[in-house]
Amino acid sequence: MKGVSRIWALAAAVAAVALVGGCRSRQELASSGFELEPTRGFILISIDTLRADHLGAYGYSRDTSPFLDSLAARGTLFERAVVQYPSTLTSHMSIFTGLYPQEHEVLPPSTVLSDEIETLPEIFQRHGYRTAGHTEGGFMAGGYGFARGFDEFTDSAYGSDTDVERTVGRGLDFLRSLEAEDSFFLFLHTYAVHDPYEPPERYRSLFWPGEAPRVADSSGEFLRQVNKGEQEVPEETLRYYEAQYDATIRYVDEVLQEFVGELEAMGLLEETTLVITSDHGEEFGEHGKVAHTQVYPECLVVPLLIVHPGQNTGSRVPDLVETVDFAPTLLELAGIEASDAISGNSLVQLMTGESRRGPTSQAYAEVLDEEKVRTLLARDPRAYLQLLMVEPEPDPVGPWIRDAFTFDTEEPLLQFEAHSFHEPRRVRVTVDGEELEILTLGPNWQPVTLELPGRRGRIRRVGLEADGCTSPAEVGESTDDRCLAFQTRGLDPIRHELFDLREDPEAQRDLFRDREKLRRELAERLSALQWESRAEPGQQELSEEDEAALRALGYLD
Repeated sequence: MKGVSRIWALAAAVAAVALVGGCRSRQELASSGFELEPTRGFILISIDTLRADHLGAYGYSRDTSPFLDSLAARGTLFERAVVQYPSTLTSHMSIFTGLYPQEHEVLPPSTVLSDEIETLPEIFQRHGYRTAGHTEGGFMAGGYGFARGFDEFTDSAYGSDTDVERTVGRGLDFLRSLEAEDSFFLFLHTYAVHDPYEPPERYRSLFWPGEAPRVADSSGEFLRQVNKGEQEVPEETLRYYEAQYDATIRYVDEVLQEFVGELEAMGLLEETTLVITSDHGEEFGEHGKVAHTQVYPECLVVPLLIVHPGQNTGSRVPDLVETVDFAPTLLELAGIEASDAISGNSLVQLMTGESRRGPTSQAYAEVLDEEKVRTLLARDPRAYLQLLMVEPEPDPVGPWIRDAFTFDTEEPLLQFEAHSFHEPRRVRVTVDGEELEILTLGPNWQPVTLELPGRRGRIRRVGLEADGCTSPAEVGESTDDRCLAFQTRGLDPIRHELFDLREDPEAQRDLFRDREKLRRELAERLSALQWESRAEPGQQELSEEDEAALRALGYLD
């Protein structure tokens, strides 16, 4: 690639050594008097849908990211950066505000950030920085609140993976327009790694030398159908998706290499703090779904790399950090005092080795899709754990079950009421995977009593699975497109999942029954995490063009 000097070629050459054992510890950095002085400029790059464990710097076996790995060899790599919501809109809004989703309340598909909440670019602009933001539309459109605080902003609709070259080019044009005395903040966002997994032609055989599988549609619409059970994807196709996803990472890596080379050619590299991250990861069937709808590690843990010109040797931070921490970190690096209204915490002292996050560090995430899921990741010197708390989508009367749900109980006798939606339903009841009985539910509320096998106090996993479901939109009752089977009341259907991510990094072995004391402790910590809305969000009406762009990305039916 053009524009890359010998210093970056050298960094690439030593990256492997530095990543294995050459990175200095935070204690060594602190003892050497390492300081992060404010720089003239700040560039924040978000590579949408990029999961951390598909980069070489995070131990990936494929050569997807040689240039990013070289940057990690001289910057600060956060090993466990966790997003608060696996959605482009909500996660980026947490990055821009330093607030948790329950605080800013910007959720798909049409919620708009309240004017009462200040964003990161607005703060930089208020402090005299020239600001520019260039995104690729979809949920990064300016109307959601992302355009606020930018002197120039574009959100051209996503069309293909090569849009990243256009987006980066706009960023370079902004940088070339700067006067010598200008301080600046630049935000770049790309969907290049996002589905559909279609890298430029020259990369497509990089990690898949043979022919593409017969069923290889990776459009957002198709993946959404897969998650709804309307389409099936063979294992070979999942692996093909993953290979093309990896190939696109390699393509973006080379685009970034050229971008940094241009920064150096302009004389800006040694005056700029560079931050590279993502809004969420991507799943390829690890937990039964594709795209990014769940809160397992493949969707939550993203890269976070901060390259500061005052740091010449790479370091790695093992503490759990969150995307709400990004805004206060950038502000402290700029010498700007963060408002008390920001919930996140600056990571600067973790970068310099001046402090750790105490004996334990933790991170929170949530998602509201077909279910409401809240999760806590917790780490200390002895363990690295994840607890999920799963419940049906909330309803004032009682939760609706779309077609099936499993929950945990210690009660030997369950008593609740239930009724079906629209037409009678047969509901299969299982206990720890064994069928207990078949319920027949009609449209009127009726009492249900279930005597569960096993000793008192033993945790049982109860499953309720209907013989089908119907959407209210299908039968003209409303525009609600959820597929509903039955509703319950008087039942608290919560399921916990517990994973030891140190021993089981892919979260495949659920320890909910084996580590009961630990599960209870983490459940109490998770339940205690509650946030209040900071301001009433607005709503926008999506245009036909907006809906088409979101549908192409798999965000709308």
